[in-house]
Amino acid sequence: MRKTVLAILAMILVLSACGQAEKVEDEQANYEEKLESLVGEYEYPSDYGVGRLIIKKADGGYDIFDYESESSYRFLADSSNIQAIEDNKIYIRYPEAVFSDDTAVFSYYILEYGTDEVTVYYGETSPEDARFLYCATRKTSEDTKETAEFSMGENLK
Repeated sequence: MRKTVLAILAMILVLSACGQAEKVEDEQANYEEKLESLVGEYEYPSDYGVGRLIIKKADGGYDIFDYESESSYRFLADSSNIQAIEDNKIYIRYPEAVFSDDTAVFSYYILEYGTDEVTVYYGETSPEDARFLYCATRKTSEDTKETAEFSMGENLK
């Protein structure tokens, strides 16, 4: 009888673990789908001109870059920095500084996304203290075409 009870408990644990694995796989697929729909370049006004938020597919995940200007960035994150994606928000835990003893100081970015825009919030010590930074709008293919034509024209001079 005792062996039967242990066998049943073992089956319950295995089935429970399988359910957890499926849940993690479903969440991962959901993250992938949401990030894929956000892939592109977004622009926002910055103190240095035009800032760019870029979300792109990379080997093994996604990269999220925030260039405040052509020569400075706010953050360069990848999928490993994403803590969660829920309620149309991407929660990023970003290492602002890493010291020689491997301790790190983290800051937090929240990207709240809509159809053609991403609103970015920054928290110095936690996601709960995040404050509005900017709202970026998606560049259209026409914007990209005009930028490319302008750049090519500049190079011809």
